[in-house]
Amino acid sequence: MLIESTQPMNVEYNILEASSDCPSFRYATEFIEGSLMDADKIKELAAISDVLTYEIEHVNVQTLKEMEANGTRVIPSASILEIIQNKGRQKQFYADNNLATSHFIIVNSSGFNTDVLSKFEGEKVVLKSCMGGYDGKGVQITTKAELVQNGLSHYFEGDVVIEQFVENAIELSVIVARRANGESKTYPVVEMVFDPKINLVDYLFAPSKQSETVQNEARELAAKAIDAMNGEGLFAVELFLDQHGRCIINEIAPRPHNSGHHTIEACYTSQYEQLARILLELSLGETDLLSPAVMTNILGADGFSGDYVLEGLSELAATQGAYLHWYNKSTSKPGRKMGHYTVLSESLEDAIEKAHNLRTALRTSPSK
Repeated sequence: MLIESTQPMNVEYNILEASSDCPSFRYATEFIEGSLMDADKIKELAAISDVLTYEIEHVNVQTLKEMEANGTRVIPSASILEIIQNKGRQKQFYADNNLATSHFIIVNSSGFNTDVLSKFEGEKVVLKSCMGGYDGKGVQITTKAELVQNGLSHYFEGDVVIEQFVENAIELSVIVARRANGESKTYPVVEMVFDPKINLVDYLFAPSKQSETVQNEARELAAKAIDAMNGEGLFAVELFLDQHGRCIINEIAPRPHNSGHHTIEACYTSQYEQLARILLELSLGETDLLSPAVMTNILGADGFSGDYVLEGLSELAATQGAYLHWYNKSTSKPGRKMGHYTVLSESLEDAIEKAHNLRTALRTSPSK
C-alpha cells in the first residue's frame, strides 16, 4: 500500500522479505529474498536504496544502528525501533517521559513472585511478552487467581510486562506524522472495536464519537509522545480512554497501521502517502477527514487453511462508498488478515450500517 500510494509519482521501492510469495513481490523494483534478521541482506538492500523503512518491528536493530552510524538513513530511527521492539522498554519510556500510561511492573517468568499482584487493582491483569508479540499475539488478559494458580511461565517465558487492566476502556488511535525538522501533523482520532477472541481490530470508525475535549487530549498526548522520541516517520499511537475519562497510551507502532487504513479514501493525504513524503523529505500533507468512514478487516474464515476464493464482491460493488483492499496473500488461515474494506458516507451512522451489512457477505471460502 505504501508503493501503491506513490505509483503516480513513479517512486521506486526495493524490498527485503523472507519469501517471494508475498504481496509486495510484484511491486518491487528489486526484490531481495531473506530474513529481516540477516545483517548481510539488510546491507544488500541499503546498498541499492536511498533510505530504509520497515513495516514490521521484528528487524535486526543492531545492524540498523551500525548502519545509521555509518550514514544510512533509517526512518524511523533504529533507536526508536529498539524502544518499540521491547514492550517493557516501551512502557518504561512512557513513565520516564511523564506520558500517561497504565500502571505496570516488569518481571521475569523464572523469578515471578505473586506478591507483586497486590499492586494492581481489580481482578484482572494484562500480560505482555516483552519481545516477539505482533497482531494480538504476545498479549494475554487473565485473572490474578488464574495467574497465581498457573504461574507466569504458563503464559510467557522471559521478561513480561504485567499491566493494570483498564476496565471498560474505549480504544482510540491517533496517527502521527513527524519530519526530522519537527514539522508534525496528527490525524483525526479513530475509535477501534476489537475481536475479543483473537485480539485484532474488528472495525474502526472516524470521526470518533468522543467529545472534542477528549479528542484534543488524545491528539496532544500522541504528538507529545512522538516529540519525546524525537521521531521521524509515521507512528500509530494506540490509547485507552479509561472509565475516568482520561487518555492513556497503550502502545506505539512505528509504521503505517491498521488503524490508519481508512485514510486511503477518507483523508486528503493517506498515511502511506504521508510516510512517502517523509521519506522523500517533502512537506507533510493535510490530514483532515473528507468524509466519515468505517474500516473493517476481512479475516480468514474459521475451519480451513489453504487456497481460497473471496465471496461477496457483488454485494460490495452494489454498496455506494465501499472500497476493497485485497492483500493478495496466497493462502487463507483462520484469523489471518486477508484484506479490508472501507465505507464512506455523509453520516457516520450510515457508514457503520453499510459496513456491518457487508460483514457476512465478504468472506473467504475454500477454492474448488
